Amino acid sequence: MHIRLEAGADHVEELAHERNPIQAVIELVWNSLDAEANEVRVDLVRNEAEGVIGVTVQDDGHGISRDEISSAFRWVGNSWKRGAQTTKGPQARPLHGKRGQGRLRAFALGNSVRWISVASDTTGRRYRSEVAATVPDRNDFTGPEPVETTDSTGTKFEATGRDNLNRLDSDGAKEQITAALAPYLISYPDVSVVYDNRPISPAQEIENDTKVSLSWQHEGKVHEAELRIIEWKGGKGRTLHLCDDKGVPVDDLPAKPAADFRYAAYIMWSEMPEHAGEWMLAQMEQDPGVIAALLQAVNARLTAYFDERRDEQRRALVESWKEDETYPYKNVPDSEEQKVEQATFDVVATAIRRRLPKKMEQRRLMLGLLKETLQQHPAGVGDLLDQFVGLSMDEKNQLTRLLTRSSLSRLIAANTSVTNRLDFLAALRMLVFDEDASKVVKERKHLHTMLESELWVFGEQFNMMFSERGLTHALRQHLTMLGRDPKGAENVRLTDGSTGRLDLMLSAKTKEHDRIRHLVVELKAPAVRATDTEASQIKKYARAVVADRQFADMNSEWDFVLLVTDYDDSVRKDINQDGRPSGILDQSRIDPNSPVNYRVWVKKWNEVLDEAGRRLDFYQQSLKHDPTIDDVRRYLMEHHGDVIPQDLFPENEEKAS
Repeated sequence: MHIRLEAGADHVEELAHERNPIQAVIELVWNSLDAEANEVRVDLVRNEAEGVIGVTVQDDGHGISRDEISSAFRWVGNSWKRGAQTTKGPQARPLHGKRGQGRLRAFALGNSVRWISVASDTTGRRYRSEVAATVPDRNDFTGPEPVETTDSTGTKFEATGRDNLNRLDSDGAKEQITAALAPYLISYPDVSVVYDNRPISPAQEIENDTKVSLSWQHEGKVHEAELRIIEWKGGKGRTLHLCDDKGVPVDDLPAKPAADFRYAAYIMWSEMPEHAGEWMLAQMEQDPGVIAALLQAVNARLTAYFDERRDEQRRALVESWKEDETYPYKNVPDSEEQKVEQATFDVVATAIRRRLPKKMEQRRLMLGLLKETLQQHPAGVGDLLDQFVGLSMDEKNQLTRLLTRSSLSRLIAANTSVTNRLDFLAALRMLVFDEDASKVVKERKHLHTMLESELWVFGEQFNMMFSERGLTHALRQHLTMLGRDPKGAENVRLTDGSTGRLDLMLSAKTKEHDRIRHLVVELKAPAVRATDTEASQIKKYARAVVADRQFADMNSEWDFVLLVTDYDDSVRKDINQDGRPSGILDQSRIDPNSPVNYRVWVKKWNEVLDEAGRRLDFYQQSLKHDPTIDDVRRYLMEHHGDVIPQDLFPENEEKAS
């Protein structure tokens, strides 16, 4: 008997997927199940060195009859299964293969392949048929003429001659085969599949089995499907199976969500066979197809589902740890911070549950270390777990996501920010008021540069626009905020004709009446005591803005602040005049009926620092943080080490030497 496969040799080679032997085994098992086999056995052929060099697949199905064998091996496609919904036999099981390509995958398992099949013909007589082929002549299937036999029906497949099949000897191979066959074998518990002397028993491997409804839209049409999620007790895989409505896979692909779970997800949709292979196009970002829309809905549903499962597992697992006394928290949390910390511990510990030691003492130690790390150095949690339990890249990414989303992460970030601010306020007090420090601190070289990154001191509502720019730049920035073209802005001169310069400018747009408010801060070094000279300078700045026609906008307000350590009696009298708030040196209205256009203030450093400190009082009491000189030194060295005067901490130089 000689059968010539009607397809190009290169096409046959492509369809064989010769680099994927596991999928080839799955296809051959499906062929057996489509023949209504009740027992399917897959055996690996090994050489003397225990390397896998071949495969046999044997079943007790109805076999391939002598009338069918010629057409079965002659064509790619045109399978009898394409128009059928169920198997031919009395059991009427759902069919898997419908494209007539499954047998071509056999070349992934050997250079020589052979099928020996016993089947009954229409008269009830049984015939034994044999067909074989080799890789060099993969289009030619040959064998003897069928002969009558009394053997039981069934098919045996043999493949030999390859030396790169060791993947079939891995736990991952059995896991992948189990995932592919799970819905079918669960539906037909009397069907037995044995792989390398190990039964494929998905029901015994299942930790949780859930079915949820799934709907998605594409081109205005709503589609409905069922999503079945099977979680495995062990293993490493996460797979997604695109199935027909009977649960028979059409395509298999890796699943993305929930790296901390081992599962297989089955999308069961009656129209899935019509979209075979389209999932590869769906990986493209611009693909508008129905499968792309489906996969987006599936990923979102899986993410939500596993978030719910984590909550369930977390509660159950924590209770078990409490029972065996390996849980490191012995008391009920009595503050919000402790509640957040404990909740975050539960999130992280349960996420790595599969990696924790089985022995209680070792687990107690690991959980204790995790608790201490979360309390003292949360950023080091990933390194700790990587060192002691060896996380995979997916698990590391999942842990990072959990920590980023956790309340503890946000709480730690907030507490760190508040602590840093308290340290900086203490540092500013030292720089401005300490007699020795104030001698070496300069306004522009030191204070100005530090404050550029610490603008919260003046109020949370301000964002720095620029610093140490001429008033011409201030004008241009102002026009930009007003929506005007700043390119045509003219130079702005002070009232004495010189070009004005601002030390530091902060700005924010208020929400009331769409008004733009500017804050201009003129810094003076700690050693400078404000006199009429400094007061006159800030007034010149303000009046230059008001006098310039380009600044005359009724939707803008300007506050100019002269910030000093102290001022003389003349300035004190000027800022304490009847009819206006204390601290205002000058103010002006362009029009008597308009709101204030600008105000000039003179403030002491201690007033600004006290106001900023009051905003942090509540947090300071909660944190119980009172910065010491060491805290101040540490903060300035870490955050402003390139700015602080060299003589500020002379003892550091002595230690360094």
